Amino acid sequence: MLNQAAVLPTLLLLVLATTPSAEGATAWDYGSGSTGPANWATAVTNSSCGGSSQSPINIVSASATQQTYTAFTLTGYDTVPSDVTMTMSNNGHSVVVALTSASNAISMSGGGLTGTYIAAQFHFHWGSQSDLTVGSEHTLNGNAYPGELHIVHYSSTYSSLGDAVASGSATALAVLGFFMEVDGDDNSGLAPIVDNMQNVNDSGDSYQFTTNFALNTMLPSSKTNFFRYSGSLTTPSCNEVVVWTVFENTIKISQSQMNTLVTGAYYTAEAGQAAAVMADNYRPVQNLNTRTVYSSFASAASLRVLPAWQLLVAAVACAVAAARRQ
Repeated sequence: MLNQAAVLPTLLLLVLATTPSAEGATAWDYGSGSTGPANWATAVTNSSCGGSSQSPINIVSASATQQTYTAFTLTGYDTVPSDVTMTMSNNGHSVVVALTSASNAISMSGGGLTGTYIAAQFHFHWGSQSDLTVGSEHTLNGNAYPGELHIVHYSSTYSSLGDAVASGSATALAVLGFFMEVDGDDNSGLAPIVDNMQNVNDSGDSYQFTTNFALNTMLPSSKTNFFRYSGSLTTPSCNEVVVWTVFENTIKISQSQMNTLVTGAYYTAEAGQAAAVMADNYRPVQNLNTRTVYSSFASAASLRVLPAWQLLVAAVACAVAAARRQ
C-alpha cells in the first residue's frame, strides 16, 4: 500500500529514533529469540544497548527528587505551521509520523531544557489485543499502561536528527513520553492516526496527511507534572543521547481506538513467512543504575502510609521527647 507521492527523501533520517543507525544496521525485533531485546547488546552491530544509561526505566515516584522547572514553551503544537509536512509510515517496528519543515517550525524549550529542541517525529509503542495491561515502555511504580507515545526532538545546535544522534552528547535529543490509558470515549486528537492505520498496514507503507493536525490535540491539557532523567533511545542502537521527560497525566484513548492500533499494522515479514501483527513492540525496563530521576512535583506516592508498628514507635518517641521537655 505504498503511497509513492508521500515518500520524502528525508523519511529514513526522520525515523532514525525507531530504527538502527547506519553503523548498526542489523536485524532486530521484539521477540524472545536471538535478535530480541535481551540480545540487542550483542546482536546489533555497534550497539550501545548494553550501556549503563539505558531506557526505558521503571519510575518510582516516591524515590524521585523534586526539582523546580520552568514551564515548557511548545511552539507549533497548537496550530501546525503551514510549511510542515506530516508523513505517517510503518517502519517495520512501529508507526511513525515524520514532521518535516524548512523552518523547523515545531519546537520546544523551557521545562529545564537547555536551549531549543526541534520536533522531528513521533511514534507509538503498544501491547496486544489479548493483554492491554502492558504496552508502554516506561512503567510507573511497577505499573505499565497499554501504550506510550514518544515525541522526538533534537537540539537546535545540530543540523539534523542524525547529526544529533551521532554526536553522542547526553543532551542531543529530548523526548516527551506520554502514557496511553484506555478510557470510555474516542480521543478525537488520535483520530487521524487511528483512521489511517489502513494506509500503513505493511512494513514500508507510508501516507502523507492531506490535512495536518496539531500535536496538542492528542495530548493531556496539563503538562506540569512530569519525571525527568538521562537515558537512551529505546531501539537499537540504543544511543545514550536522550533527555527524557515522562508525564504523569495520560493520553486517553478508547478501547476501539486501541484495538485498531494493536491490530492495524504488521511487522517486516521474515523470509518465506507471513508478516505478523505488530504487537508488543516495547522494550522491557532497564536498570536505573546510578542515575537520578527528578520530578516536577511532590508525588503523592511519597506520602506513603507507615505500618502500624512504625506509627506506634513514632508516637512513643514523640511522647518521650515531650516528657523530657517538661
